[in-house]
Amino acid sequence: MQIKETIIDYKYSRLNVSYSFKNRLLDCIIIIPKGFVYDHESLPLIRGTSHRGGLVHDYLCRIDSIPVVTKKQAADIYLEVMKFRGNSWWRRYTKYWAVRLAWGYFHKLKVNASYEEITGRKEIE
Repeated sequence: MQIKETIIDYKYSRLNVSYSFKNRLLDCIIIIPKGFVYDHESLPLIRGTSHRGGLVHDYLCRIDSIPVVTKKQAADIYLEVMKFRGNSWWRRYTKYWAVRLAWGYFHKLKVNASYEEITGRKEIE
């Protein structure tokens, strides 16, 4: 299934329809709502190799995601999505440890945060 989105700028997009993912780790379906603004993946060296993984991880890092998870659980689910999508083991684990060790972003924003709230810049329409 292709992700239906509107590209806002070179880094951020907004979902045009909700996106769901059946998660085995928590045994639930994660539903990301229409309008969700996210940055795909923000690891510069291997960015863009797991668009869906980045979307799910960004959603789970929000303070009011459903379900609310720990930083480790969000990283574990990111790893699960990347494995499901066929990313190589070295990319999966490089990204996994990068998001596990990164600081400053986890549970800072709400799911419905706007582009302006996330970036501090006005969206050009």
